Amino acid sequence: MTSTTNDTHAFQYQLIEEVEMIERYRIGGYHLICVGDVLKSRYRVIHKLGHGTFSTIRLSRDEQKAAYVAVKVSTGDSSAHEAKILRMLMNRWPAHTNERPLISVTLDEFEIEGPNGHHQCIVTAPAQSSVSAASFCCYFQIETARVLAAELALAVAFVHAQDYVHGDIHLGNILIHLPTSLDKLSVQKFYEQFGEPYTEPVVRLDGQHLPPGVPTCGTMPRRRGQDCPSPLPVIPPEAYFEPDKPLSFPSDIWSLACAMYSIFGLRWLFDATLDTRHDIASQQVDVIGEIPPEWWNTWEKRLEYFEEIGRPKKDRFACPSLEQSFEKDVQAARQTDNMSSFAKKEQVAILSMLRSMLAMKPEKRATATDVLSSVWMVTWGLPAVKRARDNRKTGGVWHGQKVDARSLI
Repeated sequence: MTSTTNDTHAFQYQLIEEVEMIERYRIGGYHLICVGDVLKSRYRVIHKLGHGTFSTIRLSRDEQKAAYVAVKVSTGDSSAHEAKILRMLMNRWPAHTNERPLISVTLDEFEIEGPNGHHQCIVTAPAQSSVSAASFCCYFQIETARVLAAELALAVAFVHAQDYVHGDIHLGNILIHLPTSLDKLSVQKFYEQFGEPYTEPVVRLDGQHLPPGVPTCGTMPRRRGQDCPSPLPVIPPEAYFEPDKPLSFPSDIWSLACAMYSIFGLRWLFDATLDTRHDIASQQVDVIGEIPPEWWNTWEKRLEYFEEIGRPKKDRFACPSLEQSFEKDVQAARQTDNMSSFAKKEQVAILSMLRSMLAMKPEKRATATDVLSSVWMVTWGLPAVKRARDNRKTGGVWHGQKVDARSLI
């Protein structure tokens, strides 16, 4: 999703945690939506699921089909291509498979006009949470982690096979769908089980009245859990060192590797608390290894992190290598939390796969097809997906965790 404008507006309203920036309720920004509104004379808004820079997502009741849906309402300045791309991807999903697609299925699409502009709306199945939120407080069981990582790789491979680059792969964009059995609940029963929307009033910093198109209150999302990190830690190094070149398929592979690492463990490979591209770039060199000479020579901040010969400065904490990080962040941490760790052979296969995906130069990175044919995918990932699909057909649960269908958005 891309924007045609730069958002440089100063703060005008009191900050409300977990709520979209109220300043974006302006021409070209968010569409004003309240609980109880009916969109397209069909979708009654009952809650908010979340928001992004270019959209808000509302949990709604489809009054024609008596089902719960998610309605994604774009900002007035966002691209109008998303629905078309999703529709095309869905049409190309293999018809012979009985499995729920690993990409978002568009149930409906329409457009609405409001005080802030023209807004595209996409209707999909609602999500219970993102994988990021689901992993907020505990590790995934080994088998569940295998399924999540392998199905994510399958989804990315499918998108790439259609000649599209996703461009925003992280755990906040991988959704776990609500069970369809919830459709039987009335709105009142839904509120009794999951709680009614919680709101806080919108207040201008200058004390003036709210202008048209701005909500009187901010609605907290129904999904709670770990915030999605800034995309900074999952952005590939070429985005920093070759900013004038468009990102392509290898950039997705880098982000896919970062997401898989987080699924296996409970943290990001690169520290999300660091907030500059130079901090992240220094970590990438620490973890992955030698930086290409042409990037090293043009990196103006390199001597703040490294000696001229490439050795980390003594007064700086250098991040451990990929192998050391996996041993500490995944294996040892899982055992400390009384969770099973990966057997040695599987650990070696995982690291070999991740190494191939995290090559510094994009042209040396594994392709999505390479990932699917890696030793880990063939020996552990894909067999786990098959077992999971067999379990889903019978409503089974494995290793104490049940993960419903997922989709990459």
